Amino acid sequence: MKTGILDRTRLVANLLMLVLVGLNIFFSIQYTENMKRDDAKQLEESAKTEERIKVSKFMKLFIDKVLGTSGEISFEDRVKLESDIRSLGDQNLVNQWDAFVASKDSDAAQKNAVLLMSILMNKMII
Repeated sequence: MKTGILDRTRLVANLLMLVLVGLNIFFSIQYTENMKRDDAKQLEESAKTEERIKVSKFMKLFIDKVLGTSGEISFEDRVKLESDIRSLGDQNLVNQWDAFVASKDSDAAQKNAVLLMSILMNKMII
């Protein structure tokens, strides 16, 4: 083995390359983990947005068909409202819907409708 400047230069260059390869692997792992976290955040935000859209569609239908009419609500509209509220997957909403449907008089129906709308609005905000 030679002990000249050429060997020291190669040794330093090889060590520098090993350090750079190690840093490249480290930053690649960090980048991949950040991308996974970003994908999870986007998926969560997408699910929240989808839920908010469902809630807003239900609220519009509820306002148009229930609060906007003074007469009887058709069977098809009742079924649509029922299926929409159940598709949201929130047991509190379903319970409040059941309480609204089971209301005996207009005062109880109004109170239950207000509670239902309040739960829906809270669901859109959160």
